[in-house]
Amino acid sequence: MPKIAMLSDIHANDPALKAVLREVAKAKASRVVFGGDTVGYGASSNACVERVRTMGGESVMGNHDFYTNHIRRDRSALPNNRDWRKNPVWAGVEEAARTMSDENAAWLRDLPWLLDVPGGVVAHAALHQPEEWPYLRSLTEAFPTLDILRESACGIGFFGHTHRQELFFDAAEAVTPERINQTRVHLPEGVVCAVMLGSVGQPRDGDLRAGWTLWDSDTRVLEFRRTEYPALEAAHDIIAADLPVESALRLLDEPTARNFRRMLGS
Repeated sequence: MPKIAMLSDIHANDPALKAVLREVAKAKASRVVFGGDTVGYGASSNACVERVRTMGGESVMGNHDFYTNHIRRDRSALPNNRDWRKNPVWAGVEEAARTMSDENAAWLRDLPWLLDVPGGVVAHAALHQPEEWPYLRSLTEAFPTLDILRESACGIGFFGHTHRQELFFDAAEAVTPERINQTRVHLPEGVVCAVMLGSVGQPRDGDLRAGWTLWDSDTRVLEFRRTEYPALEAAHDIIAADLPVESALRLLDEPTARNFRRMLGS
């Protein structure tokens, strides 16, 4: 089975998405699967959905995708005070809902909650209580989803939502992941684990480069990848779209963020 590139949490960061897709092509991945949250936070929700949709659009539903759909149906779902404009989540999904083309909105609305891939399944947040979008940030938080993976014989779950790249598994199991090096892991047959895919557009694991994952189901080797991209361009786009400065600063290292604040006069 050819390699599968898994991209999650693009969050309307088109410069990051374009850079990652160039790397995906170099990696000779023949299939690209998206882990949800194509929209939100950033300034290019419609452009990112267009790009994902027209290249095949294998994606699951993310919480920001879900919120965008809800606001398109009913703008009264927004908070009833204007402070929501300062909130990165609400401001981002409102921008997505307002700027989305009808065709792209229809694609976003019809996304499934789960996708099968060789060796496992892809979902955005978790397999337990999916309607509540639980975070898998620790082994304790991952245990209910690991139980479902074990009982259903899915084996491996690939998830976004946390914007971090890591693995969760029960070390007491008979079969466990085998670390090859810092970025590559062998996942033997029979392993039960949750793979956190990272974030293309808003990484939050200490590495500001776009994060994505490459899965080879033949060799059963998982590789966490990082890609450089013009983060300052994405930050400027966010400010130009009148979105919260916080969403821009999250993309930048401290020296660049300080200069960016000075440029904005804040």
